[in-house]
Amino acid sequence: MIPHMYGSTQSLISGAQPKPYFRLDLARVVFILAGLMLCFLVLEAPLRYGLALVHLDAFIYLPKILLLLAVIFLPLVLPRAAPEALMLTGLVGIYLIWGLVNLNDPMQALFGLWVIVPLLFGLWVGPTANITKWRRLFVMLFIVTATGIFLNPLLQYPWGGQSLTLMGKDIEVSRQWTTLGFERYAGFARASFNAASQLLLFGVMLLVLLKHRGVKLLIWIAAGVGIVLTTSKGPLGAWLLLSMYFVGGGLLRWPCSWIRLWLVVISVILIVMIFLPLSTIWVHYDSSLSGPAAKFLFASFGERMDWMWPDSLNLLTLDGAWHWWVGRGLGGIGVSQQYFEPNHYLPADNLFIYMAVNFGIPVTLILFVGLLLKTVVFCLRRGADTWFLPVVLALMAYGIVVNVIESSLLAFFLGLALAAPVKVPAWPKGSGVVMRKAGFI
Repeated sequence: MIPHMYGSTQSLISGAQPKPYFRLDLARVVFILAGLMLCFLVLEAPLRYGLALVHLDAFIYLPKILLLLAVIFLPLVLPRAAPEALMLTGLVGIYLIWGLVNLNDPMQALFGLWVIVPLLFGLWVGPTANITKWRRLFVMLFIVTATGIFLNPLLQYPWGGQSLTLMGKDIEVSRQWTTLGFERYAGFARASFNAASQLLLFGVMLLVLLKHRGVKLLIWIAAGVGIVLTTSKGPLGAWLLLSMYFVGGGLLRWPCSWIRLWLVVISVILIVMIFLPLSTIWVHYDSSLSGPAAKFLFASFGERMDWMWPDSLNLLTLDGAWHWWVGRGLGGIGVSQQYFEPNHYLPADNLFIYMAVNFGIPVTLILFVGLLLKTVVFCLRRGADTWFLPVVLALMAYGIVVNVIESSLLAFFLGLALAAPVKVPAWPKGSGVVMRKAGFI
């Protein structure tokens, strides 16, 4: 007893702290919250339908409410925050205030904040989330998503085309629509483009995380076929681009040169994303197409260039052209308009336009330059997370024709990418290890 007591006294004298009875495992908390959100997104249509049957419609928003609480409380307990999270959250706060003042209905700005909760969550958990250990979750999510789509041509799901009323607003359970007579299958997702986005991003993560080349090839082919069944052209274009990225990486053994080539590709994509929509202000593009194949592939893109993009930019002139410089504020475009400004509702269908209408042209250009610099610096580092480049490539390629921010899945991955920490020095020439870890070889 005496030595034991003496040792304890010495511990106290030396300043040693007793072990805490409880320690918050932030990585596990982040995994649970993200997993809950992703599971609800993958099964959103049947969950909405089932909850509506038992009059618990609002429970579908439980994961997002938990994410909002996490965004509020995580900054208080995180050992460190990404500089990007601090900067962008501050920017969101400024433009939330501007939206409250500038928009006709303050609730429109508050709803705009609600929309971007997954993005903010991704930003704040970026340094903590170790998504390279989420392999089993991504396998399960991919299987469920693919099953829903592949069974859809054989089964008529009861939630297809259904809607419900919540707080006086009509809300789709699952969109049932066609393109030139072709059914756009959504599976268990809320819309066909949601299902396509899920297949694309979960497929990318599995190609990076899995080791067996045959399994990876099977998953990627299944993702491509599933995306075709949804008839979503944006995700299909991103899938084709990423196919070149992964296949070319397997054939070539020049890791440095290959990564730099795709950084150039991302730069070109960002330039197109900015200047093609801006050109519609001065140039009227003829969206008339001849032939069923051309109409099937390019009709929606033609509509964006014909009226969607110029009309979206014209929102900046509604209450004075000076909005080009400062934007309309948070909630100034997109789904917030659908509920509070329906006469001017436009989804933007382009990441640059969505941000420009909310934040103004100068701030948006600065943010795009920052995104490109972050991507270049991150990807030219040895040991950097290998999911980063293909995920950013997928988001930016798809971002030409969708606003990204209003999709919870896409916004969450964008937040993770923006906040991903850069930790290690530049990697040496000729390192084939990088290519193996990236899933190329």
